[in-house]
Amino acid sequence: MFVSVLVPVYNVEKFLPNCIECILRQTFANFELILIDDGSLDNSGVICDQYAKLDDRIKVIHQNNFGQAVARNVGIENAKGDYLAFIDSDDFVQPHYLEVLVDACEKNYADVSVCGFIRCLPNDLFGFVKEKLPTKASEVLLDDKMKVFLTTQKIRTAPWGKLCRKSLFDTLRYPVGKYNEDEFITYLVIHFANKVVVTDYDGYVYRYNNNSVMNTAFSLKKMNAVEGCYERMLFIEKKYPKLKKYGCRAVVYACNQVLLSMGKAKTRNTTVLKEIQPLYRKYVWYYVFTKSSVLGKFFALVSFLNVNLALKIACSMK
Repeated sequence: MFVSVLVPVYNVEKFLPNCIECILRQTFANFELILIDDGSLDNSGVICDQYAKLDDRIKVIHQNNFGQAVARNVGIENAKGDYLAFIDSDDFVQPHYLEVLVDACEKNYADVSVCGFIRCLPNDLFGFVKEKLPTKASEVLLDDKMKVFLTTQKIRTAPWGKLCRKSLFDTLRYPVGKYNEDEFITYLVIHFANKVVVTDYDGYVYRYNNNSVMNTAFSLKKMNAVEGCYERMLFIEKKYPKLKKYGCRAVVYACNQVLLSMGKAKTRNTTVLKEIQPLYRKYVWYYVFTKSSVLGKFFALVSFLNVNLALKIACSMK
């Protein structure tokens, strides 16, 4: 098996060497590393070129700043591998990351394998935590793969932490110009996959970054998550009607996150409030009567009654 490791790069000169080196140190060596420099303004592009001179498995693509979705799509279109592995350029992976995921796919003839992750702080480096190899047999998901995706944390929406057969992306591309672009794609990857193998392995290390898209101040693009969850809900309703309640629950959860983000920023956007009020009115009971946090249910119920009141509560929260 040949794997294409795709790493979109933008202004990450502090973390990029750590990311590249952890990939080059993989115990599974049959891969290409595609670095997509998305118009970086710092030395990230130079760093990419320097590493490419040291290892012929590295291919560097320089482009204008079109955003992460375009960078990922460019990586997909230039990939030669049988499988794709997405890694964020400020994160890193454990030494056996590719080997474990490849082994899981090969042994089970699966289109997708996934692993767990560990969080690290901004200044942590490769090797800060000892790697623990799998001790339990992998879980092979067939007809229940979508339910597991919707109802557990075993398969996350983020593209990282997964190995996916490239052919799954023959008709799929990340939507350009969206935040939370993963919300529009991952469920389709799971749907089209013949099997999904969940490994007992925390091989991905996610770096918590206060400046990331998920942690920045409120903007209208936060609504992209609601849009993505709504599209997914319509798909689930059609293809997996028995799982409809979980698709609806995700819409309410996304609305909660938008309101909380607005509250944290101490701002008010009338257009957003008008858009999410009917979603609460239509789907709140799916959220209340499925597994969700008590605080989340309370906030959803208040929003069902009046999103303006819910926003006042969100603004008062610390």
